[in-house]
Amino acid sequence: MINLSVRCKQLTDQQNIYTFKTGLPGLPEDLKDFNLIAIDKDSPFYLLQSTKDEEICFIVINPFLFFPGYEFDISNEEKTKLDLENNNDIAVFCIVNASEGLKTATVNLLAPIVVNTATGAAKQVVLNDQRYTIRQPLPLSDQTGEG
Repeated sequence: MINLSVRCKQLTDQQNIYTFKTGLPGLPEDLKDFNLIAIDKDSPFYLLQSTKDEEICFIVINPFLFFPGYEFDISNEEKTKLDLENNNDIAVFCIVNASEGLKTATVNLLAPIVVNTATGAAKQVVLNDQRYTIRQPLPLSDQTGEG
């Protein structure tokens, strides 16, 4: 069973810092640098924590592990903003809302976080795709230890 009640302020790993040049929608503009931290080496869940305000922290997942058919195109404009030259340098994460617990957790598939792993540039990309929602139920499986 996964325990998602990790206290963000206790996290100190600073190895995977990603910079959102334009910030994250809904957050103060000065919060641009975020640390991606694995909750556990065997967990599909990560924390995305502000390096400036440790209380700003999101649970994120690789959406392809839970939604194998998930797909979207990144525009050339977005690729330019992310300094993407090679598709092998792309990582994608989606924010999880587990405020009511894992059994009722939802995932924001409409606005994935796209990361350039080579440069550390990151951006939350809002898709124009009616297949996806900001509150897609998280399918529970052996990956989560639930279900």
